[in-house]
Amino acid sequence: MNIPSLNKVDQANWTWEKAKHLLNRAGFGGRRDEIDAFVQAGPEESVNKLFQFTERTWKQPDWLQDYITIDLRKVHRMDEERRKELMREGRKHMRQLQQEWVRWLYSSPTPADMLRDKMSFFWHGHFATSAQKVKLPPLIYQQVQFFYNNAAGSFRDLLHGISRDPAMLRYLDNHKNRKGKPNENFARELMELFSLGQGNYTEKDVKEAARAFTGWTNDPLSFKFRRRQHDFGKKIFLGHEGTLDGEDIVNIILQQPACAEFMTRKLLAYFAFDPVSEEVVAGLVSDFRNSDYDTSMLLSNIFLHPDFYHESVIGNQIKSPVQLVVGTARTLALEIENDELFSYALRMMGQVPYLPPNVKGWPGGRAWIDTSRLLTRFTFGEIVGSGEIPTEIAPARGRRRKPGKPKAGGDKMLRKMMRKGRLGIEFDPDLLLANGQTPDRALTDLEEVLLTPAMTAPEREVVLANYKKNLGKMSRHQALQMMVGDLMKRPGFQLC
Repeated sequence: MNIPSLNKVDQANWTWEKAKHLLNRAGFGGRRDEIDAFVQAGPEESVNKLFQFTERTWKQPDWLQDYITIDLRKVHRMDEERRKELMREGRKHMRQLQQEWVRWLYSSPTPADMLRDKMSFFWHGHFATSAQKVKLPPLIYQQVQFFYNNAAGSFRDLLHGISRDPAMLRYLDNHKNRKGKPNENFARELMELFSLGQGNYTEKDVKEAARAFTGWTNDPLSFKFRRRQHDFGKKIFLGHEGTLDGEDIVNIILQQPACAEFMTRKLLAYFAFDPVSEEVVAGLVSDFRNSDYDTSMLLSNIFLHPDFYHESVIGNQIKSPVQLVVGTARTLALEIENDELFSYALRMMGQVPYLPPNVKGWPGGRAWIDTSRLLTRFTFGEIVGSGEIPTEIAPARGRRRKPGKPKAGGDKMLRKMMRKGRLGIEFDPDLLLANGQTPDRALTDLEEVLLTPAMTAPEREVVLANYKKNLGKMSRHQALQMMVGDLMKRPGFQLC
């Protein structure tokens, strides 16, 4: 892609730390060979490479056809036992879809694919939808595909598309939005959370937009416009008057200066470009709006701005659970026989795909590291390093849970993991090393890839002592794996 003219990061000041920072923020973290390649390529070529997506295709779930053959409009006529069976199957299919998406994320073959996947997850958080309310896995599958196909494309297309998305319309009750009895949920969130932000519309605008979206629903796996339920009357929305419908509402929203600013600030927050001057924000907003909401151009401007690489920006973001789990799996090239581990970790850390706390999505930031969730992060590192479930959290039959152990939901998932047998975790720590033959050099190499910022001298002494001790009772390969697990419990691993 052609990168627009702007104040860019200087090639002469391009370093390993900055290349690593780019991969951390634009993806889920870089492997040593990827960081080396970005250092050699320089900033502009590296950012160009981020938009060279490969051709990847999701495998269609085996169960998808079942929902197509069932007439879901007649579910209410089924006997109670059959309805319960469909609900059980739906929950199972949703768990499979959640696990498949996590597997897809950590299988990203290139940094460009990482960016596409990270943006797909951004849109899921921005247009937050809960499977608990939608209940139909095919609708969630379709929405994931929609986000993936438009990950770094046009926000105009995304806003129009989400307004016709069956999962979203169902989640925000627009299937109940009818002429004479408008439901304002979707219209309100479309402006407040998805495009304009509070203070840039009135309650009257919400009511008029709701009227414009009457009759926009799903039937049940695709968008459906029900003419008899639509209000064809005259409406006044954000100063525009006419027999407006949903498409008109979205186009009027996109004309508002507040829209480009709202989305620019949302993406700046997602990529933790903070602190950032209002002058820089104004320039980014102007370019975004003038490009007709080209998300890839906005991302390029962000990733090439010198302030994005300021020392106050590098390492100032607390990793989300998805960033931490997916980044770990991908950076270490983890081979794992039991995907329940990732499901367990994400649930206990507080971020399961398609189970956001509310329509606002996940709050992020320091909310990720309360005492309980921080302990889960440390436990995850111990599990990855040792390949085993620590005895202090392993559920035991007939015993009461000790204080500090996971809640019942976590116990249940741990038992499920244990029923499936060994975790089967394996990775080659030598892939993270450059010249790490001596203990000190090995630690330095691992720290370079895994931690932002580096450890303090006392922390380093503890990790090194643990490694040397382990070398005396296990193979070097195992000792290196244990050291990786040790580093995962350090503050620098929780940040990016």
